[in-house]
Amino acid sequence: MENEEFMAILCQGVQAWNEWRAKTNLWADLSGKNLVGLDLRHANFFRVNLCKADLTEANLAGANLSGANLSEANLTRANLQAADLSEANLYESYFYQADLTKANLSEANLTKAYLVHSCLASVNLSEANLFRSNLFKSDLSHANLTGANLFKANLTEANLSKSYLNGANFFKANLTEANLTDTRLDEVWLNTNNE
Repeated sequence: MENEEFMAILCQGVQAWNEWRAKTNLWADLSGKNLVGLDLRHANFFRVNLCKADLTEANLAGANLSGANLSEANLTRANLQAADLSEANLYESYFYQADLTKANLSEANLTKAYLVHSCLASVNLSEANLFRSNLFKSDLSHANLTGANLFKANLTEANLSKSYLNGANFFKANLTEANLTDTRLDEVWLNTNNE
């Protein structure tokens, strides 16, 4: 199938898309597509190619994006609350002011991702690769960063502090050369001992 055909199915709505995905093993390709502002809540994008797609202000709350390719995708102000992005490729993806509250990004590749002013409260980033990612002024309160790679990441003015329960967890995380200038670290677990 051509990616225009995949787009035609998606334009029928999330229910039609999910029903089609349940019946096929085809590798869906929506790379470079304009999906600006679409309501894609609970859509099944498991391993879908969304490379360079424009998802600005799209509603992807609860969507399954596990293993999807979102490299260089534009997710400006997108709603990704409780979305599953585990093992997704988010290389150089653009998440300005995105809402990733309670999303699962475990083992995701966020190398050089732009997450400025984004909400990552209670997000699961365990074993995620955030090499050189930009998290300037992002909210990471209650985030799980166990074993995450934050080598040379920018955490300037990020909020990692306790809100009402526990702070962010950086157990065994790599913070080598990370920029923590003016970062809120109240009650954050920064044990990076690999033993």
